[in-house]
Amino acid sequence: MAVLGASLSLPFILGSLLQGLIVDRWSPKWLSVIGYLLLTAAVPLAWFATSLMGLYASALVVGAAFATIEPSRSALTGLLVDGPGLVKANGTISIAFQLSLVVGTLGSGYLLEISSADAVYAISAGLAALAIPLVLAIPDVRQRGEQPAMSLEDLRTGARTAWHHPRLRILLLVTGLGWTLINVFLILEPLFVQHTLHREGNALLYLWAAHGIGALSGALWMAHSKRATGREASMVCLGVAVVGAGVVVYTGVGIYLVALGAAALAGSGFGLFFPPLLAYIQRVVPEDQTGRVTSMFVATQESMGLLSSLVLLILGVHVAVRPTIVVCGALLVLIGAIGLRALRGLQEPSEDDRTPA
Repeated sequence: MAVLGASLSLPFILGSLLQGLIVDRWSPKWLSVIGYLLLTAAVPLAWFATSLMGLYASALVVGAAFATIEPSRSALTGLLVDGPGLVKANGTISIAFQLSLVVGTLGSGYLLEISSADAVYAISAGLAALAIPLVLAIPDVRQRGEQPAMSLEDLRTGARTAWHHPRLRILLLVTGLGWTLINVFLILEPLFVQHTLHREGNALLYLWAAHGIGALSGALWMAHSKRATGREASMVCLGVAVVGAGVVVYTGVGIYLVALGAAALAGSGFGLFFPPLLAYIQRVVPEDQTGRVTSMFVATQESMGLLSSLVLLILGVHVAVRPTIVVCGALLVLIGAIGLRALRGLQEPSEDDRTPA
């Protein structure tokens, strides 16, 4: 799992930085199409693999696909939606994403029971391909500002924008450290399910479905909240703390039915984590820097995830699974609480307040 996580993270990090340079100069729509083509190609790599190397190769392509899709989707949303509607728009996108997680994991678990993994792969490939014509229907909008020649200075500009904005700096630290711990949980979760919950096979898929149900509820609340704009940064920190609380209950109790409920709780934290973060970046960052700042956040989070994957890979059998996950959950709660406290001393900007270029 650590190698698999690293296989996904490495192209995600490098690709996100590259896309951050391209997306603000070219077409977010066509970059999204390229991303979904890569995602479709990743399925047969895993489907017909005869060893773990094929699975690792598939993860590399998935990482490259998401590195293309994520900055493009963020930039495209910022171009299509005005400031006051950004939280709702990102919440609605998150609803679709979390609904797919629920349906996909429940459906995959059921297919594994009645058929085989081949059926899961076949349907996954078809659905990934179906996304391409849907993306083609999106308007081809592009940022209207000056488009200078691409250079590495743009990466430094995106990093400076994120770091010099007080709230973005707090969110960069909270989400970066938070994702380090979340990645540890994701890597160790299959071992916890097998050795502590004593469940096999599709039980993990049902736990992920419960996570998706919780995330869906959080996304639904975000999409319909009339008080979210202006509070996005606090919601991100609250989401990190809620994820941690769910992880502590999930692993601390060690009972399958309780784990299902705790997975839903942790999922609701994810629903409060990502949509407000994207909406906040889109609201306070200049239009011509949205893609590269989003890429900086994505690359930072995945870099921290890659670091934790490598640490677990080195430690190997010396890792005590259950205590490690419980500690990670407790630290997530602490990080979220510290972030909330740090934000209290900062005045929220108005809806039209954007960081100067």
